Amino acid sequence: MQNYQCNIAVVAAGPSGLAAAVTAAENGMDVVILEKSSVTGGAANMGMGPFGVESRIQKANMIAIRKEDVFREMMEYTHWQTDARKLREYIWKSGSTIDWLEDMGVEFAGPCKYFPSAYPTWHAVKPEGGGAPGPRCAGTMNKVLTNRATQLGAKLLLNTKAVSLIKEDGRIRGVRALDTQTGEEVEVRSDAVIVATGGFGDNPEMIDRYAGCTYGKDMFNIRIPGVTGDGMRMVWEAGGRKGRITMEKIIWSRIPHNPMETSFRQPCALMVNSLGDRVMDESVVENASVSANIISRQPGARLYSIIDSRLVNYYRKKGVDYPSGIGIGNDLTHFEEEFESLMAEYPDCVWEAQTPEELARKIGIDEDTFCETMEEYNLCCEEHVDDIFCKSYHYLRPLTGKLYAMEFCPGAYGSLGGIQVNYKFQVQDEEYRPIPGLYASGTDTCDIYGDTYLFVFPGNTMGYAVNSGRLAAEHAVEYIEDLAEE
Repeated sequence: MQNYQCNIAVVAAGPSGLAAAVTAAENGMDVVILEKSSVTGGAANMGMGPFGVESRIQKANMIAIRKEDVFREMMEYTHWQTDARKLREYIWKSGSTIDWLEDMGVEFAGPCKYFPSAYPTWHAVKPEGGGAPGPRCAGTMNKVLTNRATQLGAKLLLNTKAVSLIKEDGRIRGVRALDTQTGEEVEVRSDAVIVATGGFGDNPEMIDRYAGCTYGKDMFNIRIPGVTGDGMRMVWEAGGRKGRITMEKIIWSRIPHNPMETSFRQPCALMVNSLGDRVMDESVVENASVSANIISRQPGARLYSIIDSRLVNYYRKKGVDYPSGIGIGNDLTHFEEEFESLMAEYPDCVWEAQTPEELARKIGIDEDTFCETMEEYNLCCEEHVDDIFCKSYHYLRPLTGKLYAMEFCPGAYGSLGGIQVNYKFQVQDEEYRPIPGLYASGTDTCDIYGDTYLFVFPGNTMGYAVNSGRLAAEHAVEYIEDLAEE
């Protein structure tokens, strides 16, 4: 058996665990990090950057967004269905955390929005080697955090899967784990443990059991290998209370890394369900999480976005109304060729047709209803008044050319919540009492959105991960210092 002794054991080396490890080490703690993968960063290696309010970079760009305003809007958005004190601690920490990361060597491209009506809270990380931010650029931030943690003396155990928590006399005393390469048991004795394992996005059984949906049927979330709910299970087994669990829903296509998704997520599109009925003001599609709610209510959890050749030509000349925040799919120069290629590879996800009747037959939706819907919608466009869903006349363009369609369904970045913590990120038992020595952070504890991911403040989940990791570590340090005085 491999044996280690430390002040704080951190379970998982995603952005939350890494931020916790760096913070603890900066405060003079001996730290051991257990990561079951062969690399650090977790799901955040797929992302772009964290949320922050009142950061130096925002102030330099004359962005006057205030912590108090964000707090009020987030609480009203959730109808106060979240821990207000925990949310407050996160928001108040977020600006200084961006500064902290910058001081560490992380470079940001600037505060960004994800869509036009969102707020510029998203601090997209500059990719390693330069260039514009894009998918996976946050991996650069994770490398900086990893290097900083090890420079400060933290012991990083890769390929080491945490199995259970050590609980003695009502206190958490460490972690039992397994070296997945050698099969050797590992025991880390510590004064406190911080669990930051990132949810259960790669566990269809837990999605079905706890999130109220079925992977591959009405849920097509991103699955980051290894994110299987290990931390939740260990905490629950140690007496931790189950927290609220949801999925971080977004509108999604079943096509991996879909290069044309942006073309069909536009306000001038027509969106219908499998019955052929129009169901929404299509301009709402800019908000991916709200759009996912709409799709989840439809038969078969499917929605079909329809555009035509005239709209393609218009966007080709003027640019799309809602450009992608990551720069993918904004250019329609070669739309027809790219669509043909996509249709050949995914014939059950994208279609083209010369008439509404032909398109309905190809998709498999009710032909008569769809044709009536098309006629009704085009009339609204010609009269410049949508008296059905009140879409702005700016986005009312009749679809009379060659038709193109793409299927959308509910997706998600992963799960949210599962471990109940207080505002000090102490894990609570069934009576809401803190379990001494046990802390949790990141996605495992992220229940701050109520029932729908708050997309208008982009970067929130990664921001919550980094900030909750810092806060959990700070409170764990206080706990250990109090123990030393006993």
